[in-house]
Amino acid sequence: MSSKFLVLIGFVVGVTVGVGIGVAITTTGSSPSTELRAAFNDEFLSRKDGYPGLTATYGLEFQSAPLPIPMLDLGSKYQKLIRGEIDVIEGFTTDASILELSLAVLEDDKALFPPYEAAPLVRAATLSKYPGLEAILNQLTGEISEGTMQHLNHEVEVKGRNVQEVARDFLETQGLIPPGATSGDGTTGSIIIGSKNFIEQEILGEIMAILIEYQTDIQVVRLLNHGGTMTCFGALASGAIDLYPEYSGTGLVQILGRDAIRDPDETYETVRRAFSQEYDLVWLDRFGLNNTYTLQMRRERAEELGIRTISDLASYVNSHQQ
Repeated sequence: MSSKFLVLIGFVVGVTVGVGIGVAITTTGSSPSTELRAAFNDEFLSRKDGYPGLTATYGLEFQSAPLPIPMLDLGSKYQKLIRGEIDVIEGFTTDASILELSLAVLEDDKALFPPYEAAPLVRAATLSKYPGLEAILNQLTGEISEGTMQHLNHEVEVKGRNVQEVARDFLETQGLIPPGATSGDGTTGSIIIGSKNFIEQEILGEIMAILIEYQTDIQVVRLLNHGGTMTCFGALASGAIDLYPEYSGTGLVQILGRDAIRDPDETYETVRRAFSQEYDLVWLDRFGLNNTYTLQMRRERAEELGIRTISDLASYVNSHQQ
């Protein structure tokens, strides 16, 4: 989801300068106790699975209209949240900010937000050329949860660690490559791995690249941070790259142009069949993370008001309108 890159740019520049290095933040200008206020980015305010969907599905409608935050100014959203000027924001399940700011993520108990499960998307011709490649990449099946991805994003986005170092540490910790292992000699052939232009994608691309290099003699060429969804998909379809990490919901809605499906298994099976038939592309097993939308609050505020789910939020907002 390409907007995630913009979210985290705003977060790193606008928030961690004040929070990540331990500077105290005071909650001046906090919201009235009987009214909760929200700030959503401009895309979320208009898309069906955004604020209009919250109103239709949950009956959630803030008395004070949500503050629109431009995509390039998302850091101010987190600043307003931690200062108490707003109470609710939208984000993604794998955001580094969830860890850095210890935010409460509200449960989407009516399944408004569609699944965006990540998995390797590979050319069938590449799998035919390298028969062992599928089994190697499927070692990552279920190994990268939302919490794991939050941690990996946090290591790069907030702590400033090198993507390759973080990816290698992950593989060693999971026992997928031994500590101190060396890569193959690259004599078997070469493949090109791409990724979209945000950090999470670079990390996933690097994890796949290192795993292949250290378990085979295939030379891996990296074309990470390559561009948005359609740029990466076009490169894959044309053969300019061999594989990249993609999200099931993105494949269904943005690439295939179909309506969202709420069931994650149905979404995955739908894109798996369609991509094979229409593009000769193969979705391998899912990594384990679902990078979909969330609503987030300051943890202490959510706990104070007993808000755990979006239904709880809607019930509170609707019963405390001034």
